[in-house]
Amino acid sequence: MIDGVESDCMRVLIASLPIGTGHDIAARALAESFAQKGASVEFSHHLIPDMRVQTALYFFGIRYMPGIYGTLFRLGDRAQLLWRRHREAWRADGQRLLAGAYEAHRPDVVVATHPYALTGWSAIKERRPELKLVGALTDLSVHRFWYEPTADAYAVWLPEQVQDLVGFGYRPERIWQSGIPIRASFNQPNPLIGQFRQGPIVLLGGGLGVGPYMRILKRLSELPYPVLAVCGSNERLRWRLDAHRWPERIHIVGYIEHMPTLLKAARLVVGKPGGVTAAEVCQSRVPWLLTHWIAGQEEENRDRLIMHDLAMRGDNNLQELAQQLVDDNSPLRQRMIFSQKTWARPQAADDLAARVLAL
Repeated sequence: MIDGVESDCMRVLIASLPIGTGHDIAARALAESFAQKGASVEFSHHLIPDMRVQTALYFFGIRYMPGIYGTLFRLGDRAQLLWRRHREAWRADGQRLLAGAYEAHRPDVVVATHPYALTGWSAIKERRPELKLVGALTDLSVHRFWYEPTADAYAVWLPEQVQDLVGFGYRPERIWQSGIPIRASFNQPNPLIGQFRQGPIVLLGGGLGVGPYMRILKRLSELPYPVLAVCGSNERLRWRLDAHRWPERIHIVGYIEHMPTLLKAARLVVGKPGGVTAAEVCQSRVPWLLTHWIAGQEEENRDRLIMHDLAMRGDNNLQELAQQLVDDNSPLRQRMIFSQKTWARPQAADDLAARVLAL
């Protein structure tokens, strides 16, 4: 419960699962918006015990067998039989693990930022039809495992995601293009808009520091610009990079809390296309080169970002494109920043919270 909120206010349960950091970042952004609107907010991580094996397999797959993982990801997206079996399994887990959570919190609405949480809570909704259930997507496409027929609404970012859900059979009038929820601090005025960025090139690999940092950083170190490599929570990566002898303009750091300030000051972002990162970079109006990606969902993110001129591939010609994108007069830079301004959804969390409270 949020202190000072009356007992008869709307009770919101935000359900997430800790695979990557994007799901939890979106969940925290939503919690802040709901609380500011007077709702009572709780978090649900009740399905975590059943995620331990799958989480281990996921990280093993994306690190050691990305090709196989990507093939399985796409197969699950296309095969209805796999979706049915997946749904049955997670609904069974929901009945077993979430009934007590429902009785303890008695939520009016559950907002899920992870597909397995959405499916698990649908089992409770079947017995409690008054419960509202909303899915808040944190990627730029909709995998079939996100599809839950009993969901009351979905929040997405791009029009292609609306088409994805409609293709599965979902009702278009219940799909909100509110955007991916990000921290409110990204909506603060940016004094660098319209000026040349004097900050560093920022190398990102998500909160977990995923990707071939050494190879990318060696190429970036040949450019005459300061570079900040953000390793996230990957301390092993940070130690390995620190052991290398770099020019003085190369800086290695771990997890950064003040990401809004960093991105607003950056002259270029280089890295992988996580969904929440995409929303944050878009709002920060800074050019973005994609150098690596997780097989499956981030391949879809990559393609849709490029489709809307929100990023460019830089895996083959990183140095050449970086030189162009740091130039304030470059048409490439200007076009990308214009597209980011068009597609940015800084009020995504507030918009989604208002829509949910109006259900």
